[in-house]
Amino acid sequence: MTEARMQETPKYTPGTFCWVELSTTDGEAAKKFYSGLFGWTPDDRPMGPGMVYTMLNLGGKSAGALYQMEPEKTAQGIPPHWMSYVSVANADETAAKAQELGATLLAGPFDVMTFGRMAVIQDPTWLMHQVPFAGMNS
Repeated sequence: MTEARMQETPKYTPGTFCWVELSTTDGEAAKKFYSGLFGWTPDDRPMGPGMVYTMLNLGGKSAGALYQMEPEKTAQGIPPHWMSYVSVANADETAAKAQELGATLLAGPFDVMTFGRMAVIQDPTWLMHQVPFAGMNS
């Protein structure tokens, strides 16, 4: 991420979509496809042993990201998919409320490095959502 982009912290109203990322079984093919389709410029970010998080940039700003799906998820039959993130004021409270309304809590709430907290929920119709970064997007 560029220094200018790091200094620019977007504000998202709670309840609005704020991020997308692609979990894929072929990161290189996905980078080529989406670069050609949307003009996104991939920027690989090593995240540890065997893990690369690729920022997808457009006009010098991040439009989304992609990463190579973990082998255990592929083995479970989980297909490549786009995940959408919805901004919330408090990930813990939102996760609890989602459960009260019939959602299944798939992960979290948990800390995401220094960015804030998030949870992964599945609504009663089986649609999955990320509830991210309560500390960052309030």
